[in-house]
Amino acid sequence: MGELSNRELKPSTTARKLASLRGWFRWRVAEDDLEADPTEALDGPRLGRRLPSVLTLEEVERIIDAVQVGQRFPLRDRAMLEFLYSTGVRISELIAIQLEECAWRERVVRLVPVARKVRRHSGARTTVAVGPKGDRARIVPLGSRAVAAAIAYVEGERAALKGASSEGSLFLNFRGRPLSRVGAWQIVKRHVRAAGIRKKVTPHTFRHTFATHLLDRGADLRAVQEMLGHADIATTQIYTHVDAPYLRAEHRRFHPRA
Repeated sequence: MGELSNRELKPSTTARKLASLRGWFRWRVAEDDLEADPTEALDGPRLGRRLPSVLTLEEVERIIDAVQVGQRFPLRDRAMLEFLYSTGVRISELIAIQLEECAWRERVVRLVPVARKVRRHSGARTTVAVGPKGDRARIVPLGSRAVAAAIAYVEGERAALKGASSEGSLFLNFRGRPLSRVGAWQIVKRHVRAAGIRKKVTPHTFRHTFATHLLDRGADLRAVQEMLGHADIATTQIYTHVDAPYLRAEHRRFHPRA
């Protein structure tokens, strides 16, 4: 660790190398090759918390407006983008939404925990265990535009797409089957590109944007925590960042000696 420090590597690089060492020695201890893990007492580098990339409201509107009549499935794509921005759902949650979980009149959607793969090593063999992403179902409000876009899609394109294997999924592909994670990513990428936005935008960027825009406009932190499905409010607090120009303006406005 001292040698890595002398090489003036980025803290994230040093932390990644330390994580590899810790994984190796934990495995050696688990295999009874070592009695103790020598990395337990090592302190890792202090990592600054990276602020999430977010979109402006104008950029969100440009992406949604990039969905045009004449494209392959414009109603589905618009409904997806509206859902991402209106609810802050993870992409895995979005493609898992069932039609029966949507209450259009009440303007809410029920999100259930989504299974994720967790790899565990035992000797040279790798096993895969399935655990929940989030520990409980939650109810998330829907904006009026998201509801209108979803109803138009359900009554239009989805009715024509619905296939025997859809199992009630809200968002379907061209075969009438549940939309895949990769398919959803491609839809977002296509419309971001069509909107002329050059910075990196992923489905998760809409989640960051959802939370940031709510908090910037005065939403309660715990309400946003509940909507995002965060177990720890500290995870939600990353979205309470404010930019330097705003801080300087507030200081000049209110400090008696500014």
